[in-house]
Amino acid sequence: MPVERIQFRYRLFTRLLISHILLVSIPLLITGQVLTHTAQTAIEQTILARNLEFARRSAGMISGTLGKAREILRFSAQIQSLASMERMSQDLMINNMVTQFPIFKRLSIIDQQGSLISSTAYGNFGLNAAGNGAAGDGLLPAILQKQPYISDVYLSPENLPTMEIAEPIIVHNEVIGALWGEVDLKAIWDVVDSNAIGGHGEAFIFHPAKKGLFIAHSNRRMVVERLRFEEPDIVDSVAAGRNNHKIYVNRDGVKMIAAYAPIPQEQWGTVIQQPTSEAFAPARKMQWQIFLLVAVSVVIAALIAAMYTRQIVQPVNALVSGIELIATGNLRHRIRPLGHDEISRLAKHINTMASRLQEVQRQLKRGERLETLNKLASVLSHEIRNPLNSMVINMQLMRREFNKPQIVAAKLEYYHQILTAEIGRVEALVSNFLLIAKPPKLEKTPQRLGALLDDLVKAELPNALTKGIRVERDYKTPNLVAEVDPQKLYQVFLNIFLNALQAMPGGGRITIGLNTFVPETSEENTQSNEEPDGLSYAEISFHDTGKGIAASELGKIFDFYYTTKEQGTGIGLSFVQQIIEEHGGRIQAKSEIGKGSEFIIYLPYSKPKK
Repeated sequence: MPVERIQFRYRLFTRLLISHILLVSIPLLITGQVLTHTAQTAIEQTILARNLEFARRSAGMISGTLGKAREILRFSAQIQSLASMERMSQDLMINNMVTQFPIFKRLSIIDQQGSLISSTAYGNFGLNAAGNGAAGDGLLPAILQKQPYISDVYLSPENLPTMEIAEPIIVHNEVIGALWGEVDLKAIWDVVDSNAIGGHGEAFIFHPAKKGLFIAHSNRRMVVERLRFEEPDIVDSVAAGRNNHKIYVNRDGVKMIAAYAPIPQEQWGTVIQQPTSEAFAPARKMQWQIFLLVAVSVVIAALIAAMYTRQIVQPVNALVSGIELIATGNLRHRIRPLGHDEISRLAKHINTMASRLQEVQRQLKRGERLETLNKLASVLSHEIRNPLNSMVINMQLMRREFNKPQIVAAKLEYYHQILTAEIGRVEALVSNFLLIAKPPKLEKTPQRLGALLDDLVKAELPNALTKGIRVERDYKTPNLVAEVDPQKLYQVFLNIFLNALQAMPGGGRITIGLNTFVPETSEENTQSNEEPDGLSYAEISFHDTGKGIAASELGKIFDFYYTTKEQGTGIGLSFVQQIIEEHGGRIQAKSEIGKGSEFIIYLPYSKPKK
């Protein structure tokens, strides 16, 4: 009989597997989250520190480059013989300086009025020629006050950043002129370009005092168009001489990470910035790698948990399967050895219990048989008394007829027929009694059940057709072979078939089915379509469309001498059940008034091993 199927979510395997996965996954997920956050923070801090170091180094390189130019100019201006040199010597000296130090585009010596004395440039060039990149108005006042001069940065006609510096020439503590130079800031732009990070990073120098005006930029357009750095917090921090890093959103709506440092001598600031999406890409990559590692670890842990859980659940399933099979009445079933743990000990005790139950069942069957025999003896004594009385009466009548002078042969023949019928009736009663009291031993041989059913249909089909009954065969496994007694099993099939014919006096349909059946126990057993010990059942069904049997009578139809038919003896289905049980099977009846009945026979058979 099928047992209740457990839903997947309620199975022990499911709950144990989920618990194991959760026990492993939750620490992994927490560890992964902490590790991801720590790694991301560490990488971000490393990137911020790296960019800040680049900004400081860039500021130092720029400050060093410009400081070197000033030192060269200061040292040269302090040469005592510079003012007294001839024009040719002065030209040679400043030309050698331009050749030796490419940072100078040109050098000139001017007097205290700003007139040109000597220059590396061709033609007349001096303060009077200013206006196209020449010295500004602040040059002479600074020189006369014995102070060095530094101009603002401007673009040359070639759109290159340029600035002017000058050092006073002092003789006997009196300013007699100045050594003036035009400094090529291309080297600064090279430094800026070399510090641009990534594919979308930027590096630039700006002037805080001029509202963030770009002096040099990795994007030349920003300088040519005289644009400004519009991040007041960074501009103010640089103006205050502070270096740091900051994440902000620029004018284009891009989130940037900026590292900045001041260039104190020139009162400039340098910035190295990069989109956060690009700067923190390694952090996101590592985050995904850690997430992937955690996911793979969870999957591996789930597989290990599934294997371990299956090892725990398999003995439990085998135990439950065995108990369910024993509960269905198969007391011959024994649970296989399950190991050396508590479940194995429980299985051994259940096997012992099944053995004892089997012995108790045999004793109960003997008791039931004795009770049945007592009942049969009572019934038999009652049933035999009537034919015996009839036989005595008819024998007396025959004797009286013999004593008459003229014997009427017809009367004697009539009395003889009555005696013969009553003797046959007594013989039938005694035969049934002996059949139930001492059933014959089964002679089992391998038989193809489909062939036995076909023999039945061939023999009884004419009888069924005359009554308007159609016979249909529904064989799912027509070649199913089982160890049975063919004669006894044929009697079983015949008895059920004839009962179905009698249940359909007005015609109908009989469907004979043949299939395999395995009790629904654990999932492992049902998936293999085999019980743990290799035993399965053949399912033979007879379904008719007759009048049906009332539910109150359905539980009594297998009792001895219980019948719902006027001419029935009440032993047919009892005999059927007895033969089926002798084969180690069972029979089940289903019926509904007005819809017909179905008798299902389950016979054990061993599947051939592969």
